[in-house]
Amino acid sequence: MEIIIRNVDIHTDIQGIREAHGDDEHWGSDEACFSSTKSSLENGFFIQVALCGDKIVGHTEWVISDEPKHKFLYLGIMQIHEDYQKKGIGTKLLESGAEYAEANDCAFLRTMPEIETGSDVFYEKCGFVRTKDSNSTLKIATTAASPNNAVRIDKVPFSVVKTLPFVVGLYQHASAHIWKCYNVQDEYNNRIIAAYKIGNAYINIDAFKPTDCASVGCWSEELSPALIAEILAVGGSLGYKYLNFCVLSENVPCFDSFDYETSEDDEDDIFMERCLKQ
Repeated sequence: MEIIIRNVDIHTDIQGIREAHGDDEHWGSDEACFSSTKSSLENGFFIQVALCGDKIVGHTEWVISDEPKHKFLYLGIMQIHEDYQKKGIGTKLLESGAEYAEANDCAFLRTMPEIETGSDVFYEKCGFVRTKDSNSTLKIATTAASPNNAVRIDKVPFSVVKTLPFVVGLYQHASAHIWKCYNVQDEYNNRIIAAYKIGNAYINIDAFKPTDCASVGCWSEELSPALIAEILAVGGSLGYKYLNFCVLSENVPCFDSFDYETSEDDEDDIFMERCLKQ
């Protein structure tokens, strides 16, 4: 079985990508899949498909996250058609990603596998190891206080990915990936997003309607109680009762002065990395 790996063509590959993903709701229509893929390409994502003959049997989406401490290639999506799994296609797609990463001076590959499907075992066989990082999601009530120095902006500039640490955000997996989720919208994305600048920090507050709880994304040199309090005031001013702060466990002490609840699902989040030769 000959497998060809090539870059995506949004004019010919959309239906095949949807078929490879099966019942995944994210790819619920050709229009939504086209819009999502087009947006990702416009924002620097590296997207490939695997073909067996004329049939698309695999799909990957990668993005370079050039962060202040390191530059790596993050794998956000890998899907192999259910009829073509365990035939080496995933390995071929990973190796193609590794070649792209090395050509772009990335130090390592990173992904966050779904351990309930056993995909972490596959990544281990491909040279990935678990990192020591872990997440904690803290749910905190917003406040009625008026924000002191938060300035509403259209969106967080992409330059913060490279210049400021990503200290709060969904899964904490890749600053560039989450920046797109928060700041690139289209007609098929029903998220409600607000962006603010607080001093030298930038934040996004993200929610799906209807809800009384939103999620926070934050880029900042420091995660301080004062910044957290200002974010809670912003959340309250937007009408939310609670905010979710997803942080690396090492940053949980920053929240010691706040009354929070922790998510029971945090233990399911793991990170895996594969170092590249430099």
